[in-house]
Amino acid sequence: MTIKRIYINVIEPQIEKVGKFKILKWGLNFLEILTSCQVFGTLYDKLRFRVGQKTYCFAYGNVSKCNYGVQMSFIGILVGLYTLSLEIFSEYINIPPIMKWGDLELCAFKIGLWLVAGKTLDGWFNKKFDNTNKKVSGHYVDRMNKMKRMDKIIGDDVRNVRKMWRYTLFFLIISFIVILIEKWEKNKNKTDEKQK
Repeated sequence: MTIKRIYINVIEPQIEKVGKFKILKWGLNFLEILTSCQVFGTLYDKLRFRVGQKTYCFAYGNVSKCNYGVQMSFIGILVGLYTLSLEIFSEYINIPPIMKWGDLELCAFKIGLWLVAGKTLDGWFNKKFDNTNKKVSGHYVDRMNKMKRMDKIIGDDVRNVRKMWRYTLFFLIISFIVILIEKWEKNKNKTDEKQK
């Protein structure tokens, strides 16, 4: 059996049964979960570190700010997992009404959550390094060496958090657009059926 036959006989009927929009939303939700896990993991494992009994976070100023990022990204992961599992399970089993949330509302909540979390962390990082290093008196070579050392210690991790945060927002905005297009198409099909 060739790959083309497998696609025609097995995969294509399932895609038509489920719908292209749902499969696209599932894929986008999965990518969003992957990128938000990267944000959570980098914040939790790399930017926070323990020495003895104390925990430090050089990137954002203090540990409570790092913990804020960890908590917000963890909430984002949980809501993303809930969204994905709700969409998949509602396709195959009956979900109790109390568990059903609107696609649009959940997506808008996630966009707001990630916008607030990412902007806050970026603001703290800029305030910690840009402003403090400008005000420090001393020879400019010493300041540059200090900044280079800090960039070696945490620079890649902070950039990874920013990059994955932007990817998460990108996938969420595309998901929002796909949901709007799907709703518009459903309404269009309903009006076409009524006119017939």
